[in-house]
Amino acid sequence: MNIKELTEKNSFCILPFIHQEKKFNGTYHICCYGDQLQSDIEEDSLASFNSSKMQKIRSDMMQGIQPAACSSCFSQEKLGIYSPRQRENETWANWHSTHNAISSCFDNYNQNKEMHPISYDLRYSNTCTLKCRMCNSSSSSAINSEYQKIHYLWPEKFWTIKNPRINHKVDLHSDIQKIYLAGGEPLVEPLNLEFLNNLADFNDQTVILINTSLNHLSDRFYETLNRFKFLTLVVSIDGTHKVNDYIRHGSNFQTVFDNIKKFSNHDMMFSTCVNMYNIFNLIDLIEFISQEFPSKKSNHGISLVNDIEELYVENLPLELRPALIQKLRNITEKLDPQPLNGVMNLINVLEQDNFSLTKFNNFKKYTKILDSQRNESVLNIVPEYTVYFNE
Repeated sequence: MNIKELTEKNSFCILPFIHQEKKFNGTYHICCYGDQLQSDIEEDSLASFNSSKMQKIRSDMMQGIQPAACSSCFSQEKLGIYSPRQRENETWANWHSTHNAISSCFDNYNQNKEMHPISYDLRYSNTCTLKCRMCNSSSSSAINSEYQKIHYLWPEKFWTIKNPRINHKVDLHSDIQKIYLAGGEPLVEPLNLEFLNNLADFNDQTVILINTSLNHLSDRFYETLNRFKFLTLVVSIDGTHKVNDYIRHGSNFQTVFDNIKKFSNHDMMFSTCVNMYNIFNLIDLIEFISQEFPSKKSNHGISLVNDIEELYVENLPLELRPALIQKLRNITEKLDPQPLNGVMNLINVLEQDNFSLTKFNNFKKYTKILDSQRNESVLNIVPEYTVYFNE
């Protein structure tokens, strides 16, 4: 089996063959990108990874058919956007030390044997201290608490849940290649600390990726993380200084900056979610990362917000786009491939005739409600919107 050739097929994604996402509500998903269950009936984690739905997805992919369950990535690709499917395929194809474990997965698939994940996305709870504006109640206990107070202002938008929490059972075995932890904020959840210590005892060479704001770092977490030989922190950072702190309410940019420096001996990735609040600050952020962390600037993932519709970048008024697009184009020659893909995706969306006044008005409504609740003002962050908010 040639993994490189396989991952270059336009119907194929490696994740359904090797990966499982375990959520804190007890459900099991193909991946975090399309939010698709591994099974449409109730099954335990092992059964869902080998469900008839998963078997059909794998079979379709191998036969050149793009599965409907994975439409979110294929839809992006039709718009010229570099999708998570393409990114994951490229990452695993180039990660040669995992190829024996991947080959074992495909041997089981070809022989119709029971398959086991070698990559996990684990989410133990939505416990979080931040109220990020592009997040929601299911991923932040702090937002959930806030939404309980303002639910009546916009019920379909400010929905609430019971804060879920689960202690996942993961069968630790030698073929496990990667563990990805998210939340919530994984560095404030005790179940993550317990799991990481158990995993370090079993195999401290497992690749660990943690998606974190790095706004909170206890000594216990710091010591545990340093037990691993292959640790990568995926630091969510959405702007410089006050822009980041406005978007990620409760965050302190200087604290994040200091904590990043504490992990200088480990790998670091930066993750930026482009939205209506940081779209004019993106270039400043790219330059900040390049200046402060030049050795890590190539690992800057730039994606477009895909959850809170009010913050989609296509809500940007058409008259504000040309100058911004030109500025973005001016920096493309300086960018490494990963941030370049993100910037080009942004330009692609901004060049389309996709503005909706109704959606823009919803953006203003959403912003004004949160500004009032948090005693903030978007105009201190994005003065370009002054004329629209003073109408």
